[in-house]
Amino acid sequence: MVSGRVLVAVACALVLTAPSTAAAPSQDDHRPATMTMTYRVGDLAAVVHAPRTLVGVRPLVLTSDLAAQALVRRGVVVVRVTDPSALERHRELWRELGSGTGPLAPRFGGFAGHFSLAQP
Repeated sequence: MVSGRVLVAVACALVLTAPSTAAAPSQDDHRPATMTMTYRVGDLAAVVHAPRTLVGVRPLVLTSDLAAQALVRRGVVVVRVTDPSALERHRELWRELGSGTGPLAPRFGGFAGHFSLAQP
């Protein structure tokens, strides 16, 4: 008959030598930490760059600048608009979304409560 100590030693050896089943990311399964979405409301169009995970309240910047990715990597939600003269109209869309209403709510409802409009 095998003693309890031997069984414990064998069990420990099996656990220590078993292949790892930890949820380590595969190099083949790379997902960037940011996401990109677009919207069109009437004649307004924009590209939204945001952190993939929205936790807490993030600053939201409306811009026509192409340097959006650098801000997104720092946790900023960036709305890159195609027409700089329409920034205030886009800002109003995001104000409505902040209260859970408006035409952006069906697609961007998950953003509500997770952004704060930066002042121009």
